[in-house]
Amino acid sequence: MPLHSYRSISVFLLGCLAALFLTDSVWAQSQKKGDASLRIEYQYIRTGDFSDANFDFDYWTTDSHIGLLSGDYAITDRLTVYAALPYVQKRFNADPNDPFGGDPHNPNDPWWIDFQPPDKRFIDDENFHGGFQDVSFGLSYLALDGPLTVAPYIGYGWPTTDYPFYAKAAIGQNLWTMPVGVTLGYTPNFSDWQFDANVAYVFSEKPLDINVDYWLAYLSARYWFKPRFAMNVFLSAKYIRNGLVMPWDFTDDPFYGNYPDDFDTIEWWQHDRLLRHRFVNLGVGFDYFVNEKYLLSGTWFTGIWAEQTNVVDRAFSLALTRYFSAE
Repeated sequence: MPLHSYRSISVFLLGCLAALFLTDSVWAQSQKKGDASLRIEYQYIRTGDFSDANFDFDYWTTDSHIGLLSGDYAITDRLTVYAALPYVQKRFNADPNDPFGGDPHNPNDPWWIDFQPPDKRFIDDENFHGGFQDVSFGLSYLALDGPLTVAPYIGYGWPTTDYPFYAKAAIGQNLWTMPVGVTLGYTPNFSDWQFDANVAYVFSEKPLDINVDYWLAYLSARYWFKPRFAMNVFLSAKYIRNGLVMPWDFTDDPFYGNYPDDFDTIEWWQHDRLLRHRFVNLGVGFDYFVNEKYLLSGTWFTGIWAEQTNVVDRAFSLALTRYFSAE
């Protein structure tokens, strides 16, 4: 069995880079008024192939280094407020054998004639660029406690700065989001297994009045080998029902033979905000309680399916959580 029951933070790191749904390693279980936690985390993400409706394109990659600060505070024995702020540095890498140089997104290209991008910042220069991404706040309510826990939550996230989004090295989509979801946990009696789920419907700002709301899901099975040490396997997924589809919503040529002539549009300038991103990631993780105040956690994951987005080649994270007790 785990060292003790512990609380949950839901953290949404939503960006063009991978649009990952990341959840903390702490879950919606017993809490006391005044309890709190603070978590600092490092994440690395390498993305690769882009999958459109017909083909996979493999002539560029991206690297992201992310520092994530998050925390929560129990207002009552059941109501908790949480917050998170990521700092992202991202780089576009062209395949040296690609004759198009990886097709960097440049708002200063001469083929922008009918539509002129209002943001002329160019960051696909194979150097790291970034800054603070989207800050998020939320409330969760522990509706059911015990072997089965149920904690609905609602949050709100918005860009901290007006960062560029027309770039493969963009750190996010520069859109506000409002997740509404529920965290579920089940620990069978007299068992060292722990099962967790987190499902949310995310209302999103509508760029060009196009609905890009989406579902996020996280499923985990964790086994406690020792009271202080556990390992888990997990799946995470994102699913946009609507949104635009490449190539058909931009061109009638599946091989993009009329690029860039047909792409001199506002829709192409905002395509990373408009596409119907869908993916599933598979990963493993560990949790180690150094003592009752400190939790060391780590994950490794990769993409196993993606559509209208870049697949995650590999990613890992390492985090330290500090718990504060009201007692």
